[in-house]
Amino acid sequence: MTLRSLWLSGVVVLGMVSPALASPAQDLFDQATFLIGFYYNGPSKVAHFRELRRQYQPQLDQLCALERERCGFDKAKQVIARIIQDIADPFTVLMTREQLIDDQRYGAGLGPAAPRIGVWVRESPRGLVVSEAFPGEPAFEAGLRRGDLITQIGAQAATLARLAAAEASRTAFSLSYSRQGTARTVNLTPRVAEATMRPRLEINNNIAYLRIYHLYSSDNYSTAERVHDAARRAEQAGARGMVIDLRDALTGYDSEALLAAAAFTGKGGFIYDRRFQGQDETHTVENGKLFVQTEGGDKEEQSAVERPYLARLPVVVLVNRLTINSAEMLAYFLQSAGRAKVVGEATAGALGMSGSAEGPLINGEFIAVSSLRMRNLDGSPFPLRVTPDVAVADDLEALIAGRDVVLERALEMLR
Repeated sequence: MTLRSLWLSGVVVLGMVSPALASPAQDLFDQATFLIGFYYNGPSKVAHFRELRRQYQPQLDQLCALERERCGFDKAKQVIARIIQDIADPFTVLMTREQLIDDQRYGAGLGPAAPRIGVWVRESPRGLVVSEAFPGEPAFEAGLRRGDLITQIGAQAATLARLAAAEASRTAFSLSYSRQGTARTVNLTPRVAEATMRPRLEINNNIAYLRIYHLYSSDNYSTAERVHDAARRAEQAGARGMVIDLRDALTGYDSEALLAAAAFTGKGGFIYDRRFQGQDETHTVENGKLFVQTEGGDKEEQSAVERPYLARLPVVVLVNRLTINSAEMLAYFLQSAGRAKVVGEATAGALGMSGSAEGPLINGEFIAVSSLRMRNLDGSPFPLRVTPDVAVADDLEALIAGRDVVLERALEMLR
């Protein structure tokens, strides 16, 4: 995934058709449908933007019937959301400016910009199950750990919406949770996360565990660099195997996923199939260096890992249905190279595509569009998702009881 600025002032206007009655909603609808219909090159079949508008304009007209020229952005967003839902491509989504700011912070090795307590949770009938508690953030410091069941936020039953509202309040709140039947209550004050989402390495009983949260990077920070360093440290410590945990992992940059995989594969690559440029673009990695070559052009170095390493130890990768895009790519690069076995659930389904966050839209938001299809170096297409070698479903009830069944299966394989 990449972020690029779009020259909207010229291209988008040329792509618009004149509506019968202009309104903020109509303008946003025209802009978003142009970006989708012009750039989209993902796995779904999407009509040209003019046809896309003819198909969905009646829905906007119905929503705006009583407001007409005063019809606001919110009505257009409803129709755009339906278009995205119909496309059913997990990469193509509306994004807020705040989400893009978070992406940039991840690339700098930081956490999100908004205050939070520092947990990833999964909703269950009994409450919120902690899937990750980030060291250095309020929840971890208060004692919460993976598998804890959050039952109440304030005096109300715990839900994702209530947790989000409590964090957004930026003030202290009480949180009740249980650990294998033992109830506890803590007071937490959200705060801005700093360097808490970088890859985390643990070594226990001669098995290395590497948790990767995303594949972002910047001029001053590289996730891939830390993966190479973790592989080096694991082998130097005498680890006889490594678990790479990509469950719930966010996306990042495709090139960073390829560079990270090189810590175990040594080399590899992929081809970008662009919709309109008419030329393929080949990305390869050799000796920790990333090279890019456009069709008919010269091969040029784009980036590199400062201290590359090639690990030989056995690897098992953990994934689930929330592992998405660049995180899926890392798992796929290792699996397709025969370098790792993958355990868990089939991934989110954004593996075979890439693209950009286009915008800003006139309402200040952005839209990520699958404008690139990805192929292997032999020309074959990427699959849409990673299929595990060993299928093991996430079991939240087992996790609440203190068992991580996916990790247990991986450890069995390494033993």
